[in-house]
Amino acid sequence: MKKITLITGAGRGIGKEIALKFGKENHKLILLVFKKKQKEELHNILKKKKFDFKIIVGDLKNSKFINSLNKKISKVDNLVNNAGMANTKYFTDVAESDLDDLIEVNLKVPFKLSQIFAKKMIKNKIKGCIVNITSQLGHTGAFNRSIYCMSKFGLEGLNKAIALDLGKYGIRSIAVAPTKTIVNQVERVKTKKRLKLIRSKIPLRKFSTTKQIAEIVYFLTTEKSSSITGTSIISDGGWTAGK
Repeated sequence: MKKITLITGAGRGIGKEIALKFGKENHKLILLVFKKKQKEELHNILKKKKFDFKIIVGDLKNSKFINSLNKKISKVDNLVNNAGMANTKYFTDVAESDLDDLIEVNLKVPFKLSQIFAKKMIKNKIKGCIVNITSQLGHTGAFNRSIYCMSKFGLEGLNKAIALDLGKYGIRSIAVAPTKTIVNQVERVKTKKRLKLIRSKIPLRKFSTTKQIAEIVYFLTTEKSSSITGTSIISDGGWTAGK
């Protein structure tokens, strides 16, 4: 029987690559995207590959949408909490609305979805896996990233706590924390100077790739990683190792 994997933020970047990897591994995909255009583009790609998939469009900040997923989806084997927002404002310039939106998407939504689908795993006796895409900035601070760091540190903490709570059911929770990952090739041209600066701070002098992160996420859902839970796989080229 095919395993069912739910992926948030599957419309682009890391989430899209994770979807392609799990589809290639013959999983039934349930993909959450933010825009109708993303659904159309993803549908065409996955249909050509003859993957088994369902794409749902919605705003994760909308509690009604979150509640609808509880009704629409009966069970999953894996949940990948990938969707996230960024914020690059200086600390004293961050507005309350910025804080509310970012914490909702980066922290509260993973909590809500993990709770919803953990209950379904328990009910169906599924020894499932929850993977939380965090960041190296869930392990170290950075300039102009106050609320982003706040959310990712929080998600790392949530990941550890729910691993403890769910362990008795055989349900695992793991975080994957990438360094800067190029998700749009336009970045290489438009932000060339900034990328050069970031790369210089990475001991291995290279960024993570979406394919590398997708491979890590898939591995964490397999039997080979069945003893890994409550920890974080940091794919940061050595950034957080020290200076």
